[in-house]
Amino acid sequence: MRTRSRAFVPVLLDNLIWVLLLLALIVFSALTGRFLTVNNITNILVHSAVLGIMVIGQSFTLVTGNFDLSAESNLGLIAVLGAFLMTGSGEPFNGSGALLSPVLTLLVMFGVGLLIGTLNGQLITRLKMNNFIVTLSMLIIVRGLAFLVTHGKTVTGIPSGFKALGHASLGPIPISVIVLFAAFAVAFFITRSTRFGRDLYAVGGNVDAATVSGIDAQKRIRQVYLISGAMAAFAAWVELGRLGVGATRIGENMIFEIQAAAVIGGISLFGGRGTMLGALGGVLLLSSINSGLNLLQVSGFAIDMVRGIVILAAMMIDAQKARYASLSMQGAAGNRG
Repeated sequence: MRTRSRAFVPVLLDNLIWVLLLLALIVFSALTGRFLTVNNITNILVHSAVLGIMVIGQSFTLVTGNFDLSAESNLGLIAVLGAFLMTGSGEPFNGSGALLSPVLTLLVMFGVGLLIGTLNGQLITRLKMNNFIVTLSMLIIVRGLAFLVTHGKTVTGIPSGFKALGHASLGPIPISVIVLFAAFAVAFFITRSTRFGRDLYAVGGNVDAATVSGIDAQKRIRQVYLISGAMAAFAAWVELGRLGVGATRIGENMIFEIQAAAVIGGISLFGGRGTMLGALGGVLLLSSINSGLNLLQVSGFAIDMVRGIVILAAMMIDAQKARYASLSMQGAAGNRG
């Protein structure tokens, strides 16, 4: 019986996200008739786009046993910088007056994202600095830079063509929703069907063993921070299109939701475990909870409390996965002995 339990529980934990998502859909549908409607489901998916893209970047780092706390500030800086470069100076635009074309602006945005990712990766791998301290410091520095760019003012007058990714639709389907699922499909393929993806799991599972087997672990870690920076730029593009303005507080406090969505979806904080499909489930669960609570007109303080509970639950699930993985390894070692 105990052997069956040890075999069943890890399977349940790995697929728990879909059980929780189904439960959330049932509960909120029962509490309000406005939840399970085409319009609300579309809104949930649209609001999932930015979070989902950020979760992809975070999941790549988590799989290697690292994380990027600076991701939310990267999103904020890149978004406000993009708006600043494209718009006129003075009121009401508050831009630079450079009136840079959308194409050049995108090149700058992705360049900044890659630069921040490079700095994080180099400091962590070359200088052997703690990834928590590095990315926490970068979070503070980059958020400060976002305020310096516009002096805290909201930038308006973003060209309509630039906003299409986050605002326009193809028929009844918003482009941002198509982008969300396409991004996760690509990320899933990379992590599960390429040598690069297998290397990431190997590094996260046991960095010393990965190095002995010929994998350049430090190079892979630098690469996932580049991916995280690129995803922040991509998310900033979508968010600018959705909001239509560049505000310095874009992405503020978002890192908790990013981490929670990835972890509750099965990406382990300890590295080496989880799938992008599960991470997508985590994104949809958090967005569904936010939508349901808003429809029920729950207090903002209560919503924050629920988010805290979800984050705690994610950590608890991850801890149990690690415990059962350890028990499985001990059992396998015992059998060999």
